[in-house]
Amino acid sequence: MPARAALKLASSLPATDSGAKGKMHMSVVRTLGARILGGEFNPGDAFPGEAELALSLGVSRTTIREAVKVLAAKGLVESRTRTGIRVRMREEWRVLDPDLLSWHPDLRADKLFIESLVESRRIIEPAAAELAAQRATAQDLYAIETAYIDMLNSTPHDMARCNEADVRFHRAVIHASHNIVLKGLTSTIEAALRAAFFATSELMDKDVLEAHRQILESIRLRHSEDARAAMLHLLDIAAEDLHGELRN
Repeated sequence: MPARAALKLASSLPATDSGAKGKMHMSVVRTLGARILGGEFNPGDAFPGEAELALSLGVSRTTIREAVKVLAAKGLVESRTRTGIRVRMREEWRVLDPDLLSWHPDLRADKLFIESLVESRRIIEPAAAELAAQRATAQDLYAIETAYIDMLNSTPHDMARCNEADVRFHRAVIHASHNIVLKGLTSTIEAALRAAFFATSELMDKDVLEAHRQILESIRLRHSEDARAAMLHLLDIAAEDLHGELRN
């Protein structure tokens, strides 16, 4: 992605810092992040020096230096005295960081990320649903059901609200497992869901809603094997949606 195009992309995204200085800083961070995530710079590649970046983006070297610190904190680059700035290996990137997801110029084209996203959810969520069917309290069931009802009530006119309800649904299922390790992965699953929302069109069809209902009912009826199967079925639908986006 050319610097001019990346800068245009960055300027279209909302800034989180107040003031012109903060906006400029975040614009530069987004621009550089997009260039890495979009493949302009590959893992192991040397990154342009501060002077070159400052000149190409029309900012001070101090702004570049601060931007690189943010990218380093996200795992994208490392800066060493003798070797300069280099792009880190992809497994070191914080791929589910909300900032990285928003900076990515085209998540749908990132096949490795999409495949890994599907695989990780298959590992965690069916086990959580199975345990939730065994251990869910009345309060847990209420949280899962409330999220499901909110999904129903916000489809199709308010997909942002529906997506948030979807995140709450999966969070509630994981919490209902009462497994402290799985509960510790809640933020990872939420980030994975939000990544899926970034990568797919905003769509919540009747099959997806029915799959959520089946998970809820299986947990309510204490049918642990059915809960696992229902979650796997939902993830099959999600995987097909993601793969469909990759083909388009």
